[in-house]
Order: sequence, then C-alpha cells, then structure tokens
Amino acid sequence: MNRFYPVSARHWFTMERLEIHSNGSVAYFNVSEITGPSIYSFHCQYVSSQSKKGSLLVPATQPFHWQMTLQDFQIQAFNVTGEQFSYASDCAGFFSPGIWMGLLTSLFMLFIFTYGLHMILSLKTMDRFDDHKGPTITLTQIV
Repeated sequence: MNRFYPVSARHWFTMERLEIHSNGSVAYFNVSEITGPSIYSFHCQYVSSQSKKGSLLVPATQPFHWQMTLQDFQIQAFNVTGEQFSYASDCAGFFSPGIWMGLLTSLFMLFIFTYGLHMILSLKTMDRFDDHKGPTITLTQIV
C-alpha cells in the first residue's frame, strides 16, 4: 500500500502481509510494521516471528507452527531502477538501550552536581566574628 502523509510530505509504503508457500502449505504473517518512504527501501538486520528478535512477523492465525527468521532483509516497493536498492530506511531505532541508559545516568548525575553546586553557593558566612584583640563573644543559652 502506498499512502501520502502530509506531516512528512511523502508517500509511504506499508507491507501488509507475507505469504510463504512451501510443500503445498501456506503460511501467512501480518507485517504492518514494515514501512518506509516510497522513494527508499526498507532494511532490517532481523525480520523474525520470534519475540527475542523483535517479532516483526506476526502469525495471522493461531495456533501457528511456523517459525521464520529472515536475516539482512531488504525490500523496495516503488521506484525500482536497475538492480540496486535505493537508500534504506532502517528498522533500528535511533537510540539503543545502552544510549538511553547513558543519557539517563548522565542527566541524573548532572542533577546531583547542580544540586550540590547550589548547596555550596547558598552557604552563608557568620555575621559576627570573634576578634582576638577584643573581648570574646559569649553566647548565652536562652531557656
């Protein structure tokens, strides 16, 4: 399917279904998460029905007896010229979990540093100092 989205001002393709025919049986997978701009191709390191590899392939019927993993998967729906794929829209997110953890930890430590700096800068000195040449300061206890 090719649909225009005004927000991105582009046409995007969506792969709706994957059919696999093998030995007289047919397997259907819903793959609506495979999308990309129509002028690009879609690339993903793993397209799999297994949850540990992202589960982009969702079985269309239950119970399902097929397990499918496609490595280095790339598809282009429109604007195919020659035998080369165009620039690939990759399925990997911009931020990995490690980058998120590093950013959150850095922000937390920056907050602690800012709080500590604020505490240090808000220290007030005493109004009166003990003058060693004059009489000593005596503080009486008020009860």
